Amino acid sequence: MTMALLILGMGLCSFLPRYLPLVLLADREMPPVAKSLLGYTPPAVLAALVVPEMLMPGGHTMHLSLSNPYLIGGGATFVAGLCSKKFLLVTAIGIAAFYLSRWLLG
Repeated sequence: MTMALLILGMGLCSFLPRYLPLVLLADREMPPVAKSLLGYTPPAVLAALVVPEMLMPGGHTMHLSLSNPYLIGGGATFVAGLCSKKFLLVTAIGIAAFYLSRWLLG
């Protein structure tokens, strides 16, 4: 019973902050500046999640060298993303670069 209440509570904590603004602000027009700035939110959150692990694998020390497969894979993904806008292709290139560099570097 305690676990079910915990799951229900966490579900509400996750759902309500997303749903309430939609209901309360549904009839208002958002300013163009706010719309523009909100477009940057997903890439900013993704970068905040990925870049620390890419630069500090394991989370302890900065590892900025070509022997870091996370850095090589991230760099390849970044360059592929600049050249192509196809998500699946960019993802495949990044994964392939990561595993290839990991295999070559031992």
